[in-house]
Amino acid sequence: MRTALCLTLLGALSLGCSWSRYDDVTENAPIVLLNRPKQLNDGFGSSLATATPPDGPMLLVGGAPLSSGGAVFSLGSGDSPSTEARDTGHCLDSPDACYFSSSPVALQGAKGPQETRNLCFVDGAGVASKGKGVVVRCEDDNVEYALPLPEAAASLLDFSIDNAQPTLFQFGADHGKNPLLLATAEEEKGVWFYPSLSQKFVEIPHPSNNKGLWAPGKRVLAVARVGDEGRLLAVGEPTAGSVRLFYAADGLTPSYVGCLGGTSGFGRSLATGPVVRGDDDDELVIADDHLVYVFDGARLASLPPATDSACSLGGLPEATLVTSFGCGSTKNISGCDGSDFGAALAVGDLDGDGDGEVVVGAPLMTVRHTERAGALIIYDVEPPATGSKRQIYDFLDIAFLSSADQDDQLGRSIALPNLGDRQLLVAGAPGGGKAALFYCPSFLPAELAGGRCK
Repeated sequence: MRTALCLTLLGALSLGCSWSRYDDVTENAPIVLLNRPKQLNDGFGSSLATATPPDGPMLLVGGAPLSSGGAVFSLGSGDSPSTEARDTGHCLDSPDACYFSSSPVALQGAKGPQETRNLCFVDGAGVASKGKGVVVRCEDDNVEYALPLPEAAASLLDFSIDNAQPTLFQFGADHGKNPLLLATAEEEKGVWFYPSLSQKFVEIPHPSNNKGLWAPGKRVLAVARVGDEGRLLAVGEPTAGSVRLFYAADGLTPSYVGCLGGTSGFGRSLATGPVVRGDDDDELVIADDHLVYVFDGARLASLPPATDSACSLGGLPEATLVTSFGCGSTKNISGCDGSDFGAALAVGDLDGDGDGEVVVGAPLMTVRHTERAGALIIYDVEPPATGSKRQIYDFLDIAFLSSADQDDQLGRSIALPNLGDRQLLVAGAPGGGKAALFYCPSFLPAELAGGRCK
């Protein structure tokens, strides 16, 4: 059956047989679709978050923000995940107000009300354990609690609950043990964070005005790990086309170090992770309306405190901008101009070679003549060519669903769970209510390929 399927797909990226693309076969398919819980009937796959306890990665799959919730799946340590949810308590069927975020995050180490927890997910905002604030649910024993909020955000949440008008809270966190949690609310004029293993918040004033107030509107958050204890905090304001950067050397006191931007939509999605081989620090990956940029996180973090609030891509130290790339078409995918390239981003080591690949979502891409089916485009950043000071990149692969329906919009969300020797590609297709696990990228070394890749 597999041989016959391979013969039907011609010239896929000159990578040989594209057996790895198929999710609609009956035997040990290389792509696994998770089963949507019946309670989660709106936008399943809108968001993803993952962390790895000792018994294998856990994946939170979110539904439509504010109107739905999320469910957690156990992916196991091999290539036989559980396709049924193990926990559907994330803002689903909650008797209390709980407003699910469009950017839930995992905390692999969090300070609960009484003790440190090993694995928690930040769901959104609302009521938990008789408190109001940022809602955290821990997979250790399904304990829930609420992190306190700054005064303005707390007042906004009170108004939302009293008047049944949901408010969208957004989050960002680094991927290490005991991460820092960055938070904001779109209608509220503030950004704050919770240091590692802390329930106390630290407010971050906006650097461009005396009151330190952020303009209401969409904000996108990310946190990069640099050095032993340092954190680079990135706050995207895509309407303004900018990303504000703050560095917290001790995880407690942030300093403003500058602003990137100047292009349309700059900062509409962010990701962090090690991209360059031999470098343990995270890079910062940013999308605008047309391109994806990779910045050296350590170089950004080492910028001196800034006094100028202007935003640009000029004047950066040499090699701070690692590389940039745009959308591309193949025989199987087309429609770059309207693809929403860069709607979601992720960084992870998909082939176990020690450096990260950049995965870019293009949820409105046409796939094999199916409009807005969506695709993921995977890039690898390589060392600079001889005589060049700038990194280059390779277009490694595309990922899509052979069973895709129109308006699936695969690539609206991306997560990269850790399997130990490599990371697994997971993507949401909320238009079709799907979440897909891609086990067999075409560039995966044979020694790491499991039974699904044979």
